[in-house]
Amino acid sequence: MKKNQSGSAITILMMMFIVISIISFTGYQLITTAYKDVKYQQNWVLQAGNAARAGLVDAISWFRRQPNQPVKSGIPPITYSWVDGAFDPHFSTDPVHSDTIDQSIGIVKEYQLSEDNLIWCRYEVKRQSDTAIFAYDPESVHDISGERLHTGDPEEGNGSGIVWYISSTGYIFRKRSALSPFDISPNEIVAKTRCSTEIRRIKLQPPGQCAYIVDNGGTSSNRKVRIYANGRISGSGYVGCGRRSGSAPRIETGASVTGNPATITGLNSPTVEYVFGVTSEELKTLSDYAVDTTATLPLSLPDMSLIYVNGDAVFDSSKPLKASGILFVNGDLTISNGSNSYYSGLIYVTGKAYIYPPCLISGCIIAFNGLTLSQTGATDIAEINYDVGILNSVKQQICQYRENKSLYRIYSGIPGM
Repeated sequence: MKKNQSGSAITILMMMFIVISIISFTGYQLITTAYKDVKYQQNWVLQAGNAARAGLVDAISWFRRQPNQPVKSGIPPITYSWVDGAFDPHFSTDPVHSDTIDQSIGIVKEYQLSEDNLIWCRYEVKRQSDTAIFAYDPESVHDISGERLHTGDPEEGNGSGIVWYISSTGYIFRKRSALSPFDISPNEIVAKTRCSTEIRRIKLQPPGQCAYIVDNGGTSSNRKVRIYANGRISGSGYVGCGRRSGSAPRIETGASVTGNPATITGLNSPTVEYVFGVTSEELKTLSDYAVDTTATLPLSLPDMSLIYVNGDAVFDSSKPLKASGILFVNGDLTISNGSNSYYSGLIYVTGKAYIYPPCLISGCIIAFNGLTLSQTGATDIAEINYDVGILNSVKQQICQYRENKSLYRIYSGIPGM
C-alpha cells in the first residue's frame, strides 16, 4: 500500500513538473512573441517618424524655392483671400517639377520601403483651405508671423510670411492595391507619427552700406576704432566706417580708411534686433552651429552657414577663420596674428573685434563696441572690404527661411493605425 502511494506521489509530481514546464515554455514563447511584436511595431513607428521629418524638410525646401520672397498672402490678404493661402504646392506630370502627388491635400509623397513592394511610407504636409469656407485645421501649415513677432508693425502680422508653422504626418502602410487609397482596405496603415516645427526669415539689415560699423566711436582721447600699419578698410564705392555717434577712427601711419565717404556718423544703432530682426537667443536657435567656444567648431567650416558663438571667439593658425555666411559672436572676437584667415559675409560681434594680419574680410563687419585692426609695425595686411554682392548672396542662401530647432516637436507615434 505504501509502495502504491509512493508511486502515485511520484507520478503526480512528474505530471506537475511537465505541466509547469509546458506553462513556463508557453509563457516564455508568449513573452518572446510579444516582445518581438513590440519591437516590430516600434520599428514602424520610428520609420513613420522619419517619414514625417522628411515631410518637414520637403516643406522647408518648398518655401526656400519660391521665386517671390517672402512667401505671403499679404496684409490684408491680396494674393490669396486667406492668410495661409500662400502655401500652395502644385502637382505636375513632370516629377522633377512636381511639388506633390495630391495638391488637394498639400505636399504629399509616397516611397516604397520593402523589396516585395508591400511596405510603403507616405508623408502629408497639409494646406489650410480657405477659412471663409472650411474650418481651421491646427495640423495644417499656417502663417503665424503676428503671433510670434509682437512688434506692433502692421507689416509684420499674419499674412506677412515672416514666420510659418509647419506640421507633417508620416505613415507606414501595406500597399496591397494600387487602386485603393492608402488608408482604405485592402491597404492598411501600420504606423503613424506627426511632427511640427516653425520657420522664419532673417532680415540681414545693417544700418548702412559700410565695410565696418560701430555703435559709438568713443571720444577724441579714447577712440574705440583704431587702424594700425597695413590695416585697411575699404568701402569699395560705399562707406568705409559708419557709426551711430562718437569720434571717427584713429588711423595710424601706414593704415587707410577709404570709401564714398570714408566715414559717416548718424546711423541707427546696430543692435541685434535691428540687423537681424530677431533677438540673439532667437538667432541662436536658427543657427547651423551654436557653440560656447570656437574649440568645438569643426576645423573645416562649411560655406554659407550661420555660426553662433556664445562667448569670446578666438581664431588662430591652428584654427583659422575660413568660411562664408554669417558669424555671430556674443562676446569679443580675436583673429590672431598669423592666422591667414579670410571670411566672406557678415560678422556681428556684440563686444569688440581684434583683427590682426594676415586677414581678409569681404562683406561687412559690425563690432558693437569697437575695432582694433592690425598692429604697429605690421608687414602683412589686415583688410576689411565692403562687398554688396556677397551680402546679397548671404541673404539669398541663408536668410530666406530657417528652422527654429527649439520648436521642433514629435507627437506620439501610433502603431497599427
